[in-house]
Amino acid sequence: MPILGAAVPYPIFLFHVRQGRYSHAFGWVLLWAVFQSIAVAGATAIAPERAAEVVLSGTTYTEEMFHWIETGEGAEGSPRLFLPIHLRHYIAFCVLSLITFGSAALLLGTWLLNYMNFYVAQLITISANPWLAAAIAWPPWSLLRVMGYISTGIALTTLGLHGIAKIRGKIPRHPFPKTYLLLGIGLVVADAIVKAFLAPFWQQLLLQNFGVTY
Repeated sequence: MPILGAAVPYPIFLFHVRQGRYSHAFGWVLLWAVFQSIAVAGATAIAPERAAEVVLSGTTYTEEMFHWIETGEGAEGSPRLFLPIHLRHYIAFCVLSLITFGSAALLLGTWLLNYMNFYVAQLITISANPWLAAAIAWPPWSLLRVMGYISTGIALTTLGLHGIAKIRGKIPRHPFPKTYLLLGIGLVVADAIVKAFLAPFWQQLLLQNFGVTY
């Protein structure tokens, strides 16, 4: 499932990066992420048992999140626990962006996106107010992380392509998008900071408004 999901945006993403159309690449992947999220969440709501089989880590992540909502315990609300996880994911994403020209990094991002949306669909399904649940199921720090990953992926994919061009004795046609790398790092750092401060509030908001049980 992650392979099929990542295969949709990658050719156009790579085309825009190779042409130096970095803003187009960013907008395209962000648009894909929105529709991929809607598709996975919708499929999970329609066929939850089948989705549980094909969405990698979906059930595990959902159980962890529901436990956090009910008790406040777990990695989601603890910087000591979630920072190492975030760091591992981000380092892996950076390395894959550089050495696979974004392809394997997009695969990793699709996996993360899919199990997040599996959880979102499950949360909406059991909530007393599904519309409100849909509005806040995706916390603001996760949105920052998605945009940070996209920006980083654009910059490091370009760097990888520049490396290949230099090995072949060619001069890269377009400048390295340093701004996108800085933006990506900044957004990922902002994600961690916002999460550290807002996660306890968000947990109470979910718990009080929806009375989540599992």
